[in-house]
Amino acid sequence: MKTWVKVVLLLLVGVFVGFVNGFLGAGGGMLLVPCIIPILNIEPKKAHATAILIILPICIVSGIIFALKGAFDFDVFLPCLIGTIAGGVLGTFILGKLKNNIITSIFSIVMIAAGVVMIVKAVV
Repeated sequence: MKTWVKVVLLLLVGVFVGFVNGFLGAGGGMLLVPCIIPILNIEPKKAHATAILIILPICIVSGIIFALKGAFDFDVFLPCLIGTIAGGVLGTFILGKLKNNIITSIFSIVMIAAGVVMIVKAVV
């Protein structure tokens, strides 16, 4: 794939992922990883690490906008922040030790489980 085509595709993916993250408050990594693997032809470990780095500024900007609008639950913020920092550090170390096929399998299972939970909650 030509370099300019990759850049255009990555820009389109970026707009889509940014929109979904800002609109739904989630989905950055779940959408970004499966999109950038085939575009960049990179291994899952590198795709996950890249997605995390890309999602950081998206989340900061979206979080600031939501906080300024008052659509933010500060009672949830600090405990979840502490937990996600601890989980993020642990996940980063584990990601580095697993093989790509295991990472892809775990990622797929988590995506399917999240989808099933959301469908059940929407129906009930």
